[in-house]
Amino acid sequence: MILRAILALICLAALASAPAGARQEHDAYPVESLARIMGELHAIAFACEGRQSQTWRNAMSELLDHEAPAAGPFRARLIERFNEGFRHQERMRPRCGSESEMVREQLAERGRAFSEQLRRTYLE
Repeated sequence: MILRAILALICLAALASAPAGARQEHDAYPVESLARIMGELHAIAFACEGRQSQTWRNAMSELLDHEAPAAGPFRARLIERFNEGFRHQERMRPRCGSESEMVREQLAERGRAFSEQLRRTYLE
């Protein structure tokens, strides 16, 4: 079940794939970094595709269902990381512009790296 969620996230990230940029993440758990990246991607999609764009919010809901289905500190932390990512990108790029696609590609690459790290953790 967790593997299916991780593979789904990898597929979603592949939609916006390209070479990495790469800011170092400092979370103790890759899933927290992934939640933040998904929040950042959600903000860019919001700016570029409009408020109806819910792809990344839906992916976050699926991640929560698999990683933290019950209320508690870990679930709250994942939600906060998603919201931090959203707010960060919202401040940096309130409107869609030429840089948005490049940032989206960099975020997707970082998300793919964290997804792969999670996949290896669960499968090995």
